Amino acid sequence: MKTRMLLLNLCLAAIWSQAAEVNQVVRSVTLRSCVERALADNLELRAERINPSIATWGVLQQEGVFDPAFVAAANYNDSRTPVLGSDSDIQRQFSPSLGLAGLLPTGTGYGLSLKDYRTGGTDYSDYLYTGTAAITLRQPLLKNFGFEPNLARIRVARKSRDIAVQSFALLVMNKVSEVSRAYYELVFAIEDHKAKLEDLNRAKRLLDENRKRVQVGVMSPLDVTQAEAGVAEREEAVIVSERAIKDNENALKRLISTDVRFLLGETLVPVDYPVVEVVETDVARSTRLALEQRPDFIAARHEVERRNILVKYNRNQLWPELDLKASYGMNGLAESGFHTLTGRQLGNENNAWGVGISISFPIGNRQARANYNIARLDREQSLLALKQLEQNIIVAVDNAVGRVQTNLKRVEATRAASRLGEESLKAEETKLRAGTSTSFLVLQAQSQLAAARSAEIRARSDYSESLVELARVEGTTLQKNNIVLDDKF
Repeated sequence: MKTRMLLLNLCLAAIWSQAAEVNQVVRSVTLRSCVERALADNLELRAERINPSIATWGVLQQEGVFDPAFVAAANYNDSRTPVLGSDSDIQRQFSPSLGLAGLLPTGTGYGLSLKDYRTGGTDYSDYLYTGTAAITLRQPLLKNFGFEPNLARIRVARKSRDIAVQSFALLVMNKVSEVSRAYYELVFAIEDHKAKLEDLNRAKRLLDENRKRVQVGVMSPLDVTQAEAGVAEREEAVIVSERAIKDNENALKRLISTDVRFLLGETLVPVDYPVVEVVETDVARSTRLALEQRPDFIAARHEVERRNILVKYNRNQLWPELDLKASYGMNGLAESGFHTLTGRQLGNENNAWGVGISISFPIGNRQARANYNIARLDREQSLLALKQLEQNIIVAVDNAVGRVQTNLKRVEATRAASRLGEESLKAEETKLRAGTSTSFLVLQAQSQLAAARSAEIRARSDYSESLVELARVEGTTLQKNNIVLDDKF
């Protein structure tokens, strides 16, 4: 019974294994396709993409302060007053009105109004039509005078929009760099696995040869044991490298999909293997590019400008409210008809005008003084943050350029080491066949060759990743990947 159950389990395992192999999809991917998929599907990018739109609406919101308001109203009043010795005195009034009010960017408040009154008593034939057409102006002379304080909030909103755009560009740039590094790490893991598999095959060939030599009596069994130990050691390295491929593949899948579960059944095969091309580097040029194009540095400059606008606005708010007021109107009278009344208003000489001045100043003015000092300190803080970011960029650029140069030298050095390691291994194998060497020395030469090839693969990947990092710290990642932040992204 146990034997039957064991056979059944083995059959089921074989069936599941075959099904898994059938369902496994192999997908060739380019670096460009991975970047485009990440930009389209990454949840963090999709959330950040909304912020510039919100900031754009914020600008429109502040511009709406200058939208004029249309006002229309109609009132009816009926009043009865008792009178001694007679009937009550009845007064009825119907008053429709139209108006327009608003604010100009200079701080000038304006109002246009047209009002009519139909007034009468008990007898409707006694009704009279009166009305006024007037314009009123209010001009601040100190606080809120001129374009600067009245347009300050719009300018602040525009700076906030610029910061949101640069923040989105920075996130896109970082995601492109992250995807590129993950792609090259997957390439390294695959190439490193191939190198370790080749090392394992060399150890297996040595084991087969040693067993044959033991059978003919020209080699001791110890050499077979040493070769078997070498094979076991390399099998362990191959197993670890296989796991590294899956880990790096999953890291790339996480970056290019909204739901990584849909990609778990796929095997990603990179197409764009890193090619070592000598890139001319210049610290001064890269630093200049970074200070001109880095989105975070541009956003920091916008933040300083935004804070400076708030400082100027809050400085203006320290002044008293000194306002000049003026009004001009025309009065009309008619026995009937709205049009007759309006015509008489516009053409008569019964006008009214006035002018005045008012001043208001809070005693102590603590709120305005606090707002001004807070804005001034915030500006100082943003200036220090900008300076600190500038220093960090200069150091980061210098380090990135240095890593590019170092990794290029590593590629050349490891390439030479691989060539020499291969020559050393061939020499030891020749000596072993001649009986002047040992399996231990051959295995040692194999290990040295495997380490040299892994180092060469690591150096090539590091060189490609260092170029990605240099583009990131320069702020040229989007240009080098031909990415334009339009509606597509």
